[in-house]
Amino acid sequence: MLEERYRRWLRLLPAPYRAEREEEMVSAFMEGAQRGRAGHDDQRPRLLEIASVAALALRLRLGGPGSTPGSSLCGEAVRRAALLGLVFWTMVGGLYAGQAVLTYGIPVDALPDGVMGIGDPESPERVRLVLADLVPLLWAVALGALVHGRPRTAKAAATAALVVPYVLVPPLVSWQVDAVRWACSVLPAVVTVLALAIGFHRDAPPPRLPARRALLLLALPIAAGVLLSVVVGVLGAMVRAGTVPARPLMSAWMWVDTPGLTCVSLLAVTVWCLARPGAPVKPAAPVALAAAILTVPAVLARVGTMPWGATGVIGLNATLQLAVLLAIGITLALIGVRALRAEDGSLTEVPGQPG
Repeated sequence: MLEERYRRWLRLLPAPYRAEREEEMVSAFMEGAQRGRAGHDDQRPRLLEIASVAALALRLRLGGPGSTPGSSLCGEAVRRAALLGLVFWTMVGGLYAGQAVLTYGIPVDALPDGVMGIGDPESPERVRLVLADLVPLLWAVALGALVHGRPRTAKAAATAALVVPYVLVPPLVSWQVDAVRWACSVLPAVVTVLALAIGFHRDAPPPRLPARRALLLLALPIAAGVLLSVVVGVLGAMVRAGTVPARPLMSAWMWVDTPGLTCVSLLAVTVWCLARPGAPVKPAAPVALAAAILTVPAVLARVGTMPWGATGVIGLNATLQLAVLLAIGITLALIGVRALRAEDGSLTEVPGQPG
């Protein structure tokens, strides 16, 4: 019974690896097992043993030593998803930081009454809100650590960037529907952290980039986020001053919030992949699959935060974003699968085995 239970857990491993190492692993597990009153029949695999098998299976399926070409490319896709996600959230962190500087750097008396509840100067409320807007810069720390070959630091910084803002400013969840909407809204960031955690395992290739390229990859999203914050701040000031009517700008606002920026960013990646028909497929395949991975939580986030029942500009733009995200996801999946098959025909079959 115990041996059968071990073999059941070993089915998590890829078939080629299991065919080569299963008997050896079962023997090792059985030698270390403790006998009970009924011998081994009343024993079960220990939790640490199950965890070690699961971790090994994950590494093998994401490009560890001895993995198949398909597993290696799937692992590369997950790692690219983590990198793309960190680039996006670094841009969002720059946007939040820029908005914090514009918002809290302006004297309270200079703002119209009721425009922003930013707390009294030097109050704990003000400090808490400022920190909540500046903590997302930890996404930049995670990206910088990753491109300099320090995935452990990147994982810690990304986790802090995800969790700490909600500790400082807890979400307003009063109904079950609010909890679902909040969970959907944070799903894209959660998937980025998960891709970072499982993609850059101990057997993964080092993510270090050349210094100039790493600096460029870090500086561009921060600069884009700060620029967006300036544009949003200037347009907001013009609307409050009555210089520009608010209604024509409603569509633009919906494309510079997080769901809108997600849609625009994934659309840019899709255009990049489509614009490379004559280029080698090796770089395009992992990128397309990585963006397809990120599209799934983006679609769920857009559906979960959909302003159902809203009409006019808000409803039209939300529906358009959802349609664009669905089209992007299908397109990226097709690009990735076709590119992978064109690169290596062994992705759909294991040598010596059917299928």
